[in-house]
Amino acid sequence: MAKAPQDVNQKVIDKINFHLTNEDERKNPVAGGWMKTLLPHIKLVSVDPSLPHPRVVFSFTTQASFSNRFHNLHGGAMATLFDFCTTMPLFLVNKPGFWQTLGVSRTLNVTYLRPVAAGTETLIECDILQIGRKICALRGVLRRKADGQVLAVCEHNKVNVDPEAKL
Repeated sequence: MAKAPQDVNQKVIDKINFHLTNEDERKNPVAGGWMKTLLPHIKLVSVDPSLPHPRVVFSFTTQASFSNRFHNLHGGAMATLFDFCTTMPLFLVNKPGFWQTLGVSRTLNVTYLRPVAAGTETLIECDILQIGRKICALRGVLRRKADGQVLAVCEHNKVNVDPEAKL
C-alpha cells in the first residue's frame, strides 16, 4: 500500500526537524562550530515533494553574532546555511541504498547579491535540480521575507557516499 503524500511529508518533516535540533535523544550535541549557533534560528516553513524539483523552504532571522564588521551576515555563515539547508531536500527522495546518508559536498558556490543586515527575516528556498545514483545538483535561494528580494543564490553539488549494498 502506497503512503499518502501527507504521511511522506510528515516523515520528512520529522527528519528535518531532528536535524534542526542541537542535541540527540541522549542530550549529546549533534553539531559544532557555526552550525551549533545557527540551528536555533533556522525554522522549517514548508516541504514539497513534487517533481521535477522537490523543495524545502526554511526561515532564518540573521543575528548580530553571525555578522561581519559591516553588520551584515558573514559570507561564511551564509555558506554554512546553504550547505545545511540545501541538503535537506534529499530527505524527500532518499531511501536505503539511495542517498541514505545525504552525501558529502563536492562544490558549494555562493553568489552574494545584496547585504543581509542583522535582524533581517529571510526565506531559504532549497530545490533538487538533478539527482542520480552518485551525484546530485542542489539549488538554494536566500530571499528577504518582507519583499521577496533575492539576496544570495547557491549551487551545491554533492556526492553519494552510501556504502555499496552487500549481497
